[in-house]
Amino acid sequence: MIEYRNVRKEYGNGKEAVTAVRDISLQIKPGEVVVFLGPSGCGKTTMLRMTNKLEDISGGDILVDGKSIRELNPVQLRRSMGYVIQQIGLFPNKTIYENIAMIPRVLKWDKATIDERVDHLLKLVKLDPETYSSRYPAELSGGQQQRIGVARALAADPDILLMDEPFGAIDPINRDQIQDEFMRLQARLKKTIVFVSHDIHEAIKMADRIAIFKDGKIVQFDTPEMILTQPKNKFVSDFVGADRALKVLGLIRARDAMNTSPKNVIPAEMKSPQALEFMVENSKKTCIVVENGKPVGYVTPKLLKFEQGPVTDVAEPFQIFVEDDEPLREVLSSMLMDSMAFYCVVDDNGDFKGTITYLNIQNKILEFYDDDNNE
Repeated sequence: MIEYRNVRKEYGNGKEAVTAVRDISLQIKPGEVVVFLGPSGCGKTTMLRMTNKLEDISGGDILVDGKSIRELNPVQLRRSMGYVIQQIGLFPNKTIYENIAMIPRVLKWDKATIDERVDHLLKLVKLDPETYSSRYPAELSGGQQQRIGVARALAADPDILLMDEPFGAIDPINRDQIQDEFMRLQARLKKTIVFVSHDIHEAIKMADRIAIFKDGKIVQFDTPEMILTQPKNKFVSDFVGADRALKVLGLIRARDAMNTSPKNVIPAEMKSPQALEFMVENSKKTCIVVENGKPVGYVTPKLLKFEQGPVTDVAEPFQIFVEDDEPLREVLSSMLMDSMAFYCVVDDNGDFKGTITYLNIQNKILEFYDDDNNE
């Protein structure tokens, strides 16, 4: 989809010339999310801006779908790519509808098609069209504005999205939420995405592959797993951080570590005396009560003692559920603040999928490193 061939960028001439990008070559596959990662001034944003000819190439070439961008009209090239920046860049004097509809109008789409597209995109980014279409950017929160920025970039249904620290200006809570929503969106749309970031946690969470830049060169171009477990040199190791094992928790999902066949599950219709007998015989301190495939609460021997009715009459509700696609880093964070020995893992419908404990997480981390070291 995108190929960089010995790409070089220089500013100035002669002895005054400064090289920002030094003979970089790499390929980005269709549907892949590649994050350009590195410290400020390392060349990652320059690389992104050369991709849609916002910066001219000093040497080498960039190919999009096999065609050199040198031969493409800059305006047409930019219209074929979505572009999302940290400052969002919405036009303050235009409504949300007008902001999203801008490129389709330039492309001379008919009004009915544009209306349908704007409504569809607003729903995709979890904003109600009736509520937000007629509003202006100043009436929205930073997180909502950033969602509109993503919607506008998708307006003409481009195959490629270029994103320059798109979530950097959003507060941590909203940033995490919009990252999650964007990943769910990408799972459906399968766009080819080049994403600039300086945040290692964001890169690990969102990338299929990461290109780590230093002084205008790529030091390592690899999967997040390989970068965390086999950093190429000291610079990569230092940039990733000494807590690499903890960062691995951001790669692994709850479904990868959970126990899918826990032995402490009882049906909601079971009577309390039978449940108590089961728990005593099997030395269970806590049992999960499941009704119609969903975990509705838990019971302990103390709760069941002297009771005669179904276990649902005395079951305590769970305060926290873990979704099966939740990163282990977030699961562990919740566990550290909670007294529960395990969490129930559920899918999007709230159906029970298994349980997860500290030991499950530890074993998965050890397995992850063992598998990686054996490759």
